[in-house]
Amino acid sequence: MRMRIACALAGALLAATGAANACQPGDARLAGRYYLNGVMEVGSELLLKKDGSFEFMLAYGANDQYGKGCWVKKGSTVEVIPAGRGSASTHHTPDDRGFSGLVLTMSGSSLVWDINGSGHKGRYEK
Repeated sequence: MRMRIACALAGALLAATGAANACQPGDARLAGRYYLNGVMEVGSELLLKKDGSFEFMLAYGANDQYGKGCWVKKGSTVEVIPAGRGSASTHHTPDDRGFSGLVLTMSGSSLVWDINGSGHKGRYEK
């Protein structure tokens, strides 16, 4: 019985490790820790790792969001794609109950989030 549990735990660990390694290495110049500015009452942090993976958190009132997955640079945008999804949402907002990804526009050393195409923009800055 203990052996089966140990094998199941080892398999889960390998699956989790394999999922993280499924990301393609990202542009090292973009890797780093970013904090959201310019969106009232919202706290958010985005960590882009050199291996192409990311971690995301956002707090807005009683609504907390968290996500992990892969990020990719496409032209002048950075797509933050949660694990289990094939693409990032272009309509994600702080009000959403869960994280469906972000499409951010590069602007100097910042990443700009046009929230749901509303024209209201926040800036992720290192």
